[in-house]
Amino acid sequence: MSETLEGQPAATTAGEPLLVLRKLDKSLGATHALKAVDLAFEEGEIHAIVGENGAGKSTLIKVLTGVHPRTSGEVLWRGVAVPLVNPHEAIGLGINAVHQEVVLCPHLTVAANIFLGDEITRGGMLNHKAMVGEGQKLLDDLGFNLPADVLLSSLTIGQQQLIATARAERRGAKFLIFDEPTAYLTRQEVSALFKLIRRLKANGVTIVYISHRLEEVFELCDRVSVLRDGALVGTRRVGETNEADLIALMINRTIEQIYHKDVVPIGATIFATDKLSGPGFHDVSITVREGEIVGLYGLIGAGRSEFVQSVFGRQPADSGRIVWRGKEVKIRSERQAMELGVALSPESRRDQGLCLHLGVDLNINLPIFKRLSVGPFINLKREASAADRQIRDVRIKTAARSSPVSSLSGGNQQKVVIGKWLNHGAKMFIFDEPTVGVDVGTKAEIYRLLGSLLQQGAGVIMVSSYLPEVYELADTLHVFRSGTIVATHALKSASHETILTEAIGV
Repeated sequence: MSETLEGQPAATTAGEPLLVLRKLDKSLGATHALKAVDLAFEEGEIHAIVGENGAGKSTLIKVLTGVHPRTSGEVLWRGVAVPLVNPHEAIGLGINAVHQEVVLCPHLTVAANIFLGDEITRGGMLNHKAMVGEGQKLLDDLGFNLPADVLLSSLTIGQQQLIATARAERRGAKFLIFDEPTAYLTRQEVSALFKLIRRLKANGVTIVYISHRLEEVFELCDRVSVLRDGALVGTRRVGETNEADLIALMINRTIEQIYHKDVVPIGATIFATDKLSGPGFHDVSITVREGEIVGLYGLIGAGRSEFVQSVFGRQPADSGRIVWRGKEVKIRSERQAMELGVALSPESRRDQGLCLHLGVDLNINLPIFKRLSVGPFINLKREASAADRQIRDVRIKTAARSSPVSSLSGGNQQKVVIGKWLNHGAKMFIFDEPTVGVDVGTKAEIYRLLGSLLQQGAGVIMVSSYLPEVYELADTLHVFRSGTIVATHALKSASHETILTEAIGV
């Protein structure tokens, strides 16, 4: 298919399109979420959709899956106009989605989730044994090393996403949408997922792949379309474009501006560990100084998160020493860590970092309500002022300070987590996967916030499984494998290949 510019549809060369959008428009109240989008999806292609948070990707998913009826325009399925007004109709056509936030039933078994809505029965009763047997065979065939007879809630978020993928595969999807599918997956799980996606493509399934990780787009996809402010601004064949071009289309910024790093003088030592050991890690020795970003890189499960959870008092260390500003301390609880001046932005913001059904203002002021109170009463004026200041400074996009955090995009939810700890006034900030599931524009804003912390004399520990992030930003980079540090590098002093080899251990 030829290049598409400024929303114009491309001519088909590889075959007739399976699904075509003509002047697709969607308004949500005063928000014009999709603006006359013209786009064709070929049968048996992997088509990436990229763009910043708020560009219209989520709305497009909801229109294609029948969750939101379109405001105007046409949807053609195999050349025939279809209403596509509810999820049942979309599923009937063969349109399915695997969402970033898993929408299955955690209290049921893996097998029950795979067969949800299409259960195997015998004599009018659920035949759970048969579902477990067939479910296990499906998981094994897909290369997912997961049990079918355990509760879904016992699996990690990433593993639950693989179960959602297996469910979509079993339903015989012809048009399958993946929304940030690798955000919580291990390297091995990503490999299994990519193998499945390629198999689906070979079987003629059309894949829509939505991701903020552009390297995955270039590894996996045939074409890529860019949304900006609800409009389609371009479609490219992946082999005829590059990351810099896509970023320019998305946000009108260069890749150098995304990873901009201010030169900040390194000051006195804030924090150090000496052969610290605990559940999931051992003999970890690091130093964090004023104005310094210390990166912890490794594959998921390498011990990085377990180490920082211990530093924050959630899983106290078994042995070794912690030194805070020259004095040995014991951190046995989160309260002790916070009183010292340690802040943690956890790996899962939704499960560990936010109260989703509370307002932005309540979330962002959580660490400082004592400061905002007079006796047992909260000073509402000071509370509102503190929230408004952080919403402005951190650039959180929200309809109102009282809007529930659940209504925000993933990037803005992450900004609330960061803004909460900025309010607290901590001296050492731990960011565990700070940009997972956020777009490149929001990444740039988060990196700007990290720079402002360094300018104020704070130190930062950044845990990330995204190598370009820690490679470009960490003044000192520690590589974790099997629960311990196996290598340490100064800023950009080693190649990507060297660091990855150290993390994998080959």
